[in-house]
Amino acid sequence: MKGGSPLARAILLGTVSASTLAFSASALAQAAPPADEVTNDEIVVTGVRAAQERSIDVKRKTAEIADAIVAEDIGKLPDVTISDSLQRVPGVQISRTAGEGGRVVIRGAPQVLGTLNGERFINAETIVNSEANFIDIPASLVNGVVVYKSQHAGITDGGVGGVVDLQTIRGLTLKDGLTVNVRGEAAWGSMVGGVDKKVDGLVGYRFNDDIGMSLAFSYGKSRLASSFQSVELDYVDEYSTWFSPNSVDLNGDGDRADDFLIPNGWNTYVNSRETDRERLGLSYNFNAKLSDGVELIADVLYNKMDEDSHGQQLFVNGNFGGRGGLPAYSAATGQPSVLNSFDISGITSRSNLVTSFRSMTNGLRGGVQSNLRDTEAINTNLELRFDNADGFTGSVRWVYGNGKRDSRDLTVAQQTSTLLLPRTAGGAPVNINPGSIPETLSYPIALSLGKNALNFEVGDALAQLASNPAAWYLHSSWLERSRTEATQNIFRADGKWANADDTLSLEFGARYSNRDMEVVREDYFSPSGFGGGILTKYAEAGYVIGKSVGGTGTPLTYDPLPVYGLDNSALSPYVSAISNFGGVTGLNVNLPMVNTRLITSPEAWRDELYGEGQYIAAPDRSYGVVEKQLAAYLKVNFKGDLSDTVRVSGNVGVRVINTKLDVLQNVVRGGEFNPLIIVGSDPNHTAYKDLGDINTKTSRTRALPSVNLNFDLGEKVRVKAAYSETQALQPLENLGRGEITFYNTPQIGEAFQRVSSVQRLGNPNLDPWSARSFSVAAEWYPNNSTIVSLGAFKTQIESYTYQNTSTILVPDSDGVVRNGATLLTIAQGKGASYYGVEFGYQQSFTFLPGFLKNLGTSLTYTYSPSQAGRDAATGEKLILADGSKAPFNDTAKHQVNAVLWYQDSRFQARIAANYLSDLYQGTYGHWSFNPPAGTAGVGNFQRSTLYLDFGASYDVTENFQVFVNGSNLTKEAPVNYAFNKDFRHTYNQFERVISGGVRAKF
Repeated sequence: MKGGSPLARAILLGTVSASTLAFSASALAQAAPPADEVTNDEIVVTGVRAAQERSIDVKRKTAEIADAIVAEDIGKLPDVTISDSLQRVPGVQISRTAGEGGRVVIRGAPQVLGTLNGERFINAETIVNSEANFIDIPASLVNGVVVYKSQHAGITDGGVGGVVDLQTIRGLTLKDGLTVNVRGEAAWGSMVGGVDKKVDGLVGYRFNDDIGMSLAFSYGKSRLASSFQSVELDYVDEYSTWFSPNSVDLNGDGDRADDFLIPNGWNTYVNSRETDRERLGLSYNFNAKLSDGVELIADVLYNKMDEDSHGQQLFVNGNFGGRGGLPAYSAATGQPSVLNSFDISGITSRSNLVTSFRSMTNGLRGGVQSNLRDTEAINTNLELRFDNADGFTGSVRWVYGNGKRDSRDLTVAQQTSTLLLPRTAGGAPVNINPGSIPETLSYPIALSLGKNALNFEVGDALAQLASNPAAWYLHSSWLERSRTEATQNIFRADGKWANADDTLSLEFGARYSNRDMEVVREDYFSPSGFGGGILTKYAEAGYVIGKSVGGTGTPLTYDPLPVYGLDNSALSPYVSAISNFGGVTGLNVNLPMVNTRLITSPEAWRDELYGEGQYIAAPDRSYGVVEKQLAAYLKVNFKGDLSDTVRVSGNVGVRVINTKLDVLQNVVRGGEFNPLIIVGSDPNHTAYKDLGDINTKTSRTRALPSVNLNFDLGEKVRVKAAYSETQALQPLENLGRGEITFYNTPQIGEAFQRVSSVQRLGNPNLDPWSARSFSVAAEWYPNNSTIVSLGAFKTQIESYTYQNTSTILVPDSDGVVRNGATLLTIAQGKGASYYGVEFGYQQSFTFLPGFLKNLGTSLTYTYSPSQAGRDAATGEKLILADGSKAPFNDTAKHQVNAVLWYQDSRFQARIAANYLSDLYQGTYGHWSFNPPAGTAGVGNFQRSTLYLDFGASYDVTENFQVFVNGSNLTKEAPVNYAFNKDFRHTYNQFERVISGGVRAKF
């Protein structure tokens, strides 16, 4: 589809596609009657129509401003993942990993509390932060979701943007006797071969009106493909001799006075990635009425996900920073190397930013990455509910949770370069890569920033030379592990007293929680070749020369570390020919690269090459946090008649919370390293000594008032108004991380490492996120299958944090200050805000004639601009380098969801479109430029996206169904840009996935 704005395309495409689907469905069904089952003169509504009606009913009965998603049947949410379903809710935005929905943002705030049946639970995906991300929880374990945008005093605090409550099945809600529901599914992706497999279902038994139990289960294996392409900036000019002996006219304008930022820095690369996910989920419930007034509920939720991600990367700029290649190209050919650029003189300290160029390189660099991630969590709930039949009800509850996440990252770098190293004490340097490609700036390449993908061309001569495994050697490899664990215990008691006619009631309760969270970062160190237990991390050829053991003593003069060419018999079993680097265009190569899929154990692979190694903790990146909370609340519920046609209801209350934090950090000191490790001044290659602990204890008490008012105008119109104050714990990494300085690999001809970035991203005294929210909504319910709603909201963020990007002059590894580095700090902001308007429309078209009565729709639109607020230190409003106001984190101004569905007695289908306008994602910074003083930096945005999903099913019999689903039908590719939309610096490409299967129920 071409032409028109993205927003118009979103609405048009969703409507046209859905209409086509509806007419096709009509032909298949031969104008069958509506999807109602008639049994003993009782009409039972089923399927997508029933789910929509139940969600409308939940929304109508909730005193708060909320939205609900209800499964069409037991364990059957309408989308592939929980997050995919949540993106249909007005004001909810999601992010994707490997194409699947993950993190949830409500009204622009990522601090969203995820709860399970009304209480906080441990989610291994979000152990150390206050975000909602359900990618590791199978959607079939959840039977419904309620999204609270306004809150009441009884809701557990922790969500600034809102609360997402996942709801599981209760045994006493099942039909009498045995319930069995089983589904099998297979899926195919557009970017990778193979078949994904999944089976899930539920077995339940309701013995009688007093006892029931259920076990929901899910097991699946999938392979997801994605492509990632990224450019990093570098600097080149026409007038200095830094890059070539003589100045060169790079853009052909007749002068030699221009300077350029070029997208050809050290970390410019194309990447192809495949992700294997194996999920297991179990949800058990035992539900019993112990007496007329006592009910027991026991729940166990267990979920485990093993994720292996493998990717190949090809770097664009050869064996060193690519700035010298542009003058070399223009000098050799007499042609401009800069083909397209635009003026950035008003935005940064530089003049021009290049979007297309030709260059020369001296070889290729490649890399492979393997991320092995295991997550596991168990959550239990034991609850007793009481009802004395005299207006008092209550409950006592114990919630326990434990979650673990173990992530290992193996990275392997390979190069075609020549490297001369002395291999023995006093020995002459020898070429460790005898098959290397001659290192001359004579191999042409071309790069341009395309609309949806990077275009990267490598000349035939270089491509042919690089296809030979003997041309490559293993430059370095490194293995890092991060282990995260959290345990929580929650004890709470809640009560409610209501008067005789239930027009007034009091709710009250107390809650104590203890969460203990720990992050341990470890690096794998291998023998260095010197003996005596001396270790090195990166296994990087040549790194140890000029360094010392433990950072003290005489610098080393030779490198005995084993070096492997890709044709070496020890390494060649792990090498494969790679020609697919994702969606990049113009690249025609077939390169030998290490295949990490063949490495079943990264530790054993390293040991095979270098000898037995060991993990050593990195104390500067390890920390722990203990959070203890004591809370009490009081809430008054009321309802009554203001007149014959107007009724009022709602609640007012306050929640008081005392939060105690104990943050444990390790003490490290520059220059004090592990005495067995070869180090320079680079913390990436070493391990600091752990010199003790710092315990920082804080205690904060906060009262959080809330008000929810509902005015019923007749039987069909409700007006809601709400005010609430909220808070959320800082992500633990913001509290515990230490300062880290990162250095680049030494460049050709340089015996030192250039500093790349300094990160100061931990502060245990940071205030929690806090906000005040106002909302109003009008809801019209003309019948039980229709709602039209219009709402407005404003949230004032009183306290929040953000990463601030700037530049800093700090010395390189040899103590000399040169270009400086990117400085990342965690900054405390205040006064941010977002506001907006939400529109929702859901309807079943049962009043239409013929097959049209089988149609239904859901349409939502959210308009939500935002303002990032003020810097807490300076008090100044945050603006971007171009002079515009800095938006708040992760916000898109426009969001549209359009769903059209069809359902008759046997066939149902739906098509859904999700559109997001440009999404603000913080600032973009680099050492090569300085934004204007007093600004937050250069804005970084994700370009507008439009996702299309599809689903259809056919009931062969009452108990047997076949179905087909499709996600990301148009293979949408998110693109990030900075400065303006011409500088597209990051490309993500996700695949289309088509699945089909069968479902049986008894």
